[in-house]
Amino acid sequence: MSSSRPSNRTLSRQLVVRIILIVTVVAIILAGLSTVLVWRILTASLDQQLRYAVGATDVAPRGPAGWPGGQAPPEGLRPGGLPSGSISLVVTSSGAVQAAVVWDYGAGPAPETQIAALLDLPRDGQLRNLHIDGLGEYRAVAVDDEGTLLAVAAPLTMTHAIINQMLWIELLLTALAAAAAAAVSTMVVRSSLRPLNRLAETATQVAALPLDSGEVEIGVRVPADQVDAVSEVGRVGSAFNAMLDHVESSLQARQESETTVRQFVADASHELRNPLAAIRGYAELTRRGRDQLPADTVFALRRIDAESQRMSRLVEQMLLLARLDNAPELATGEVDLGEVVLNAVSDARAAGLQHTWRVEVPDRPVTVRGDSGQLHQVLANLLGNGRKHTPAGTTVTCRLTQADGWAQVTVTDDGPGIPRDLLDHIFERFTKADSARSHDAEGSTGLGLAIVAAVARAHGGRVEAASRQASESEPGFSRFTVWLPLA
Repeated sequence: MSSSRPSNRTLSRQLVVRIILIVTVVAIILAGLSTVLVWRILTASLDQQLRYAVGATDVAPRGPAGWPGGQAPPEGLRPGGLPSGSISLVVTSSGAVQAAVVWDYGAGPAPETQIAALLDLPRDGQLRNLHIDGLGEYRAVAVDDEGTLLAVAAPLTMTHAIINQMLWIELLLTALAAAAAAAVSTMVVRSSLRPLNRLAETATQVAALPLDSGEVEIGVRVPADQVDAVSEVGRVGSAFNAMLDHVESSLQARQESETTVRQFVADASHELRNPLAAIRGYAELTRRGRDQLPADTVFALRRIDAESQRMSRLVEQMLLLARLDNAPELATGEVDLGEVVLNAVSDARAAGLQHTWRVEVPDRPVTVRGDSGQLHQVLANLLGNGRKHTPAGTTVTCRLTQADGWAQVTVTDDGPGIPRDLLDHIFERFTKADSARSHDAEGSTGLGLAIVAAVARAHGGRVEAASRQASESEPGFSRFTVWLPLA
């Protein structure tokens, strides 16, 4: 069985985050492409100026074609509107050197370091990047025109500045695009998921309904204006309504079947009481002359008497459960639970002389509202369960406490414990311990703990069970706790 780490992120949040990521990635890609494109355009424009200056091309660059300040360019170079800070060098075949730095207001002499950097350039007419110490990156070209060296270098400072400024602008625009995508996508996603959220609310309302027992009517449906056969959410809503209709009809059929079975059990139990009473009466009559009957006949009569008593208990318990299932009106009144506990333990002590019985009740009365007879039967069943399913010498402790508006009755024994597979179904009807744990001579109907749970529910409470099987390292125990609301 695979397991996944739980996430508290909603679908709307995931969609918004993914949309923001998509927009951000697209914006970054477009920004990168535009930056590369602008870089190439600026570099191509600068290369065109440099080629034209050394005569490598006859295509004049855009912009002014004169030399700055109205001066004449060095011999052999063509004025092509070189940017400010460009360096020009002309070395004739006779060795005469003409070097100048182009400024906006004119041309000035070039330092030796700049002249040396241009002299080192290959004279192949190829444009390349050149680093000049103290000045930075340049774009340079050099050619050999019939023994005359023509070299020009233009600074990349302006190109870098434009690219850096463009990157900051693109970064700001990317952030604005992500923020706009977050705002717009949040509104769009919330609007689009509103029908799905309503469907989830409907499912939550249905999940909160008590569908496990009793008459069930699911009155919650997806509104008709949100159900259609076109949109995805509309189809889900339509299918959800159809499922609720099917579930409701199935639960109604189950309730009708349960009602029929309960009524049959109640009627059958009621009808069986009289024949069983007659059988027990006739069995009692045979005791007067049993000393004159054969031994096998006496044994058969004793078995008839014992089994009729056992069947009478079963019928009485089935009839009680049937009445509890039909939710009858309890004979409610204020009941001193401490008195009930003391009486039940006294009866259990008289019936189980081979067990050790302990009882703990508070000095002050613990009062609940309910039927004293049924509450006594709850304690009698729990104590009888501890007596019948534990060996002689077991200590059974019944403790009564109260806290936070609840009365708590705990019945604990230090017996061998209850198997785990049986503990999960201990309060189900006709659940019995295996033969190895059945030490009672009275027989078990498997309904005692089911009656305990049913009576506790009828009084607005609950019952819990905990147990540990005995082993070589630690002893076993069984503990049943009944919670009842205080009066």
